[in-house]
Amino acid sequence: MIAKERTIPIKVVKMEVLLKRIAQNHPKRHLIKEELLKRRAGHRGEQAIDFYLSKLSPDDFYIFHNVRLSNGKYYFQMDTLILSAQTALILEVKNFAGTIYFDPVLNQCIQTLPNGEKKGYLNPIEQVRQQKNELLIWLNKRKITLPIETLVIISKPTTIINAENSKMLHNVIHSQYLTSKIQTIMRYCKNAVTTQKELKKLTRTILREHVDESFDILSYFKIASAEIIRGVYCVKCNQYTMRYFSGYWQCLLCKQSEKQAHKQAITDYFLLNNNLPISNKQFRDFFQIHSEHIAKYLLKSLNLPTTGTTKSKRYHSPTSPQQIK
Repeated sequence: MIAKERTIPIKVVKMEVLLKRIAQNHPKRHLIKEELLKRRAGHRGEQAIDFYLSKLSPDDFYIFHNVRLSNGKYYFQMDTLILSAQTALILEVKNFAGTIYFDPVLNQCIQTLPNGEKKGYLNPIEQVRQQKNELLIWLNKRKITLPIETLVIISKPTTIINAENSKMLHNVIHSQYLTSKIQTIMRYCKNAVTTQKELKKLTRTILREHVDESFDILSYFKIASAEIIRGVYCVKCNQYTMRYFSGYWQCLLCKQSEKQAHKQAITDYFLLNNNLPISNKQFRDFFQIHSEHIAKYLLKSLNLPTTGTTKSKRYHSPTSPQQIK
C-alpha cells in the first residue's frame, strides 16, 4: 500500500511562484528557470517508477515517497522507501539522459548528453549507500532490526549505463526492471524478520516523524523581498492588477471580478516567505490594500491560526500553504 503519497516537491512549487512574482527582465530569472527545469525533470523521473510499484502486492509492501527523517543532528531524505516483513528497500531515482558513467576512482557519475556535453554529479550509488547508513542508525535507535537493500533507478529506458567494473552496477537498473528486481530481492530475503503488526507500527512511526523540507527560496536565490511583485493576480490580464472593492476583487484593467482571489495571493506570500507569519500591515503591503479594517476582515475570512492580539497579532500558515482553499 502507499503509506506516503508522492507530492510535487516544495522547491518546484516555490520556484514556480517566484517566477510569477518577479519581473520578466529580472537578472536571475534565467537561473531560476534552469533550476526549475532540473527539479521538474527529477520529479518526472520519480513518477516514472510509480507504474512498476503499482504491480507490488498492497498487502505485502508499504511504500513511502520522499520521506525525510532525523537522526538528531540532521535530516536524511529518501526518494522512495519500501518496507516489507523481510527487508527495507531504498530507491534513488535518477532521470539522466544520454550516457552515464560511474567513475570508481573519483566516486562520481559523469553524464554525456546526445550533443556531446558532459556533466558531473554526485555518485547515486554512494548517495543511496549513505541513506542506508542513516536509516540503519535511525532503526537501531528505535531497537528495530530490519535488513536494508538499495537500488539506483535510471528512469529513462534509452539511457546507456557504463562503469569500469560491472560489479558497481549490481544495484543499478532501468525502471522497467524494477518489479522483477524487487521480486528477486524478496526471494533472496525470504525469511520474515518482523510481523505485520510491527510493520504497521513502524509505518506509523515513520509517518509521525517525517518532517517536510524547509526551503527559503528568497535566501537561496539571494532575492530581496522588495523585488517581489505585490498585488492580487488577474487570470484574464495575467497581471497583478486586482483591487478590493465592496466585497470583490476587481481588475483595474479589464474589470474582471472575483471574490476569492486573495486566497492564491496569501498562498504565494507564505511560500515565498518560508511560512513566516503575516501581520495586518504586511498583508496590506503585499495585497495593495490601504484599509486596516478590510485587511483584518480578509485575514479573518481565511481562518488562519493566529498568535498575539491587536497590534502584535500574527496570522500563520497552515501546515502546507497549498491547503488554503
